[in-house]
Amino acid sequence: MSKKSGKDCEGGEDCHDERHLCKISGQRDYDLVRELVRDARYFCRKCGRATHNASNLCKPSDI
Repeated sequence: MSKKSGKDCEGGEDCHDERHLCKISGQRDYDLVRELVRDARYFCRKCGRATHNASNLCKPSDI
């Protein structure tokens, strides 16, 4: 997947980072979504999604 650009991520449909869960969900890659949300430790303050790795969220925060 591509790396994050220099811009701050807006989340949701405005997300520009291919690693973010909101972008992956929008592409309907549900197998990857299942893998990322298993044993979630972080949630996104922007969209509310949760994942195991903070790097997969626009605005991560500890659960």
